[in-house]
Amino acid sequence: MPMPRDLPLSNGQFLVNFDSAHNLRDIYFPHVGTENHAYSSNSSMGVWVDGSLTWLEDEGWRRDHRYVEDQLTATVVAENRDIGLVLEFTEVIDFYLNAFIRRIVIKNLFDSTREVRLFSHHDIAIGGNTVGDTAYFDPSEDAIIAYKNVHYMLAGGATEGSPGLDSWTISHKDRDGSASPGSRPDVEDGELSGRPIAFGSVDFVVGLHLPPIPSDSEATCHMWLTVGSAAEEVIHLQHQILDRGPDYYLRRTAAYWRGWVTKERSRIDRLGELPPGVRELYKRSLLIVRAHADSGGALIASPGSDISMPFNNRDPDWRPPHDDPFHGHEDYAYCWPRDGALVAMAMDKAGYGRLSAAFLQFCADVMTHDHPRLWTYMQQKFTAAGSLGSNVIPWVDSRGQTRLPIQEDETALTLIAFRHHYEMTGEWEFMARQYAPLVKGMASFMAEFRDPKTGLPLPSQDLWEERDGIHAFTAATVWRALMDASELTELFDEPHRTRQYRDAADEIKAAVLEHMYDEVEERFVRTVMVSDDGKVELDRTVDASLYALAYFGMFEPDDPKIIRTVAAIRSRLSIDGPQGGMARFEGDRYQLTSTGKAAGIPGNPWFLCSLWDAEYEIMLARTEEDLASPLATLEWVVDHALPSGVIAEQMDCETGEPVGAAPLTWSHGTFVLAVCEYLDALDRVRGGSPVASR
Repeated sequence: MPMPRDLPLSNGQFLVNFDSAHNLRDIYFPHVGTENHAYSSNSSMGVWVDGSLTWLEDEGWRRDHRYVEDQLTATVVAENRDIGLVLEFTEVIDFYLNAFIRRIVIKNLFDSTREVRLFSHHDIAIGGNTVGDTAYFDPSEDAIIAYKNVHYMLAGGATEGSPGLDSWTISHKDRDGSASPGSRPDVEDGELSGRPIAFGSVDFVVGLHLPPIPSDSEATCHMWLTVGSAAEEVIHLQHQILDRGPDYYLRRTAAYWRGWVTKERSRIDRLGELPPGVRELYKRSLLIVRAHADSGGALIASPGSDISMPFNNRDPDWRPPHDDPFHGHEDYAYCWPRDGALVAMAMDKAGYGRLSAAFLQFCADVMTHDHPRLWTYMQQKFTAAGSLGSNVIPWVDSRGQTRLPIQEDETALTLIAFRHHYEMTGEWEFMARQYAPLVKGMASFMAEFRDPKTGLPLPSQDLWEERDGIHAFTAATVWRALMDASELTELFDEPHRTRQYRDAADEIKAAVLEHMYDEVEERFVRTVMVSDDGKVELDRTVDASLYALAYFGMFEPDDPKIIRTVAAIRSRLSIDGPQGGMARFEGDRYQLTSTGKAAGIPGNPWFLCSLWDAEYEIMLARTEEDLASPLATLEWVVDHALPSGVIAEQMDCETGEPVGAAPLTWSHGTFVLAVCEYLDALDRVRGGSPVASR
């Protein structure tokens, strides 16, 4: 099962991730999410004291992983009473320089003076694979430099008053360890062999030898990793660190993030009306979203690589957790337009419009142009560099007919986010510049990409990436996007476009009422399929995404049809167990344990789905008392986030442990949006306004 990434650190170009044992698991550069220079690797910290070695991942270490409040600064305390040491890590990626800097304070708990040596192991896969890497010791820099093609990294360090590495070794490695186990065995005796170079599949260890540490005293050292496109670049970064001292960069990066996360004073002041845990997770979510925002505009779903490992045959004993052999086999280090659009809307709401504008510009740059028809639409997902991401949606349907390999809700949500950005920021010139391709191109596509027999959108894949069909979530977002486009075209005095998009939206809504409302169940269904002869087949599976019919404004939240639909969602998807929360849909087996299946649990609780229910309650609220339940959901999320503040995709229905991608940017964005909507609802109900409507 994928391990959560507790403490992602980033500056928009350079991102590192750690697992729960504080092993370095991902090194991304020059984009957040692309390339991963530690793909499927595990770089550990070793501690040699009193003649023996222990790794931080070994039993005996108790680790506490946190961020410093209002910062993208990691603070990790690792304590081992058996060897009498406490290690306190303070770590940042500098907000400007592509340098990962760690201060490590070693405290001696024993009643004797002791010699301690720290060894940082680096298991690398430059460019995402281990073919053709080179690592060498540079004596003039007293550091190790590793490279392949245009990717370089430098590992350096210093003890108090003594810059440079005290020891090092470089080795070949094999994945299974059958021929060469790599550099780690060389650490066992506390003395590294000093091998100066290796190429092919390599790893290396750098060592710092601390001065003797008296009883109840401490010593401090620093380690760093710089990245760049040339040796001169990573060396220059080390010179900058040494010239000003690594603590200077720790301090200035801390100040930068404090200023960034508190810059929206009006919103920050309003947070005083929330419980402390909700306030802190709101700010933490802003920072984690920012950590996953590439400088080129892409918003990465989650940069961990574990999820893709089974798909790449790295774990021969793994078995699919779902009937679909492709489900769950993908790397999350991509930009999905759907996830990104919803996160961008949250950041606009929170006052971070520049981040949203960068994402929308990214979408405009990568969207597909169908020139003969003047259509534009979004493909399934993209790398942060702007290339098309891996895709398992075929170009033909089950009958062999040509189809677009898309999720149409992604196109719709991009347009919705664009309109929302204009509403929140008033950036007329940005809107006007993208009006033709992003508004008219996408709206024309959605207006015409419809089933002539029903008026509904043509089949595409659902938001969960599990089934083809015509989905309520897709219909709701397409309707909203067309309505938004009709209003934007009015600003540019194009009445024929306004009528075209509004008529299409009206036809879709009428078709949803005709074909997607089940008179037997007295609620909406999640999916329909239309046969060649026009017969409509209903998928009555209850799905949390049905909330979109109200959230995006196709129907009022107090419409009896919506009320009955939401009642079915709550009745069938609320999890009756110690963790609570809301499942995605009936019979969701993805990442569900055998015990959960045997107990008839509908699925693991997803943070998204639980927050959607809170957002619906916020829309419906008429009094402050009505907001007590959604506030309780926000606090539930706080209680089930990791101690660092990371929110996962889902959690185990029995243990509450994070499952799936962690962090999931979409989860954090939804939390931010729900908090903003809660605060807006407080103003609304205090002013006596009616139920919220889109």
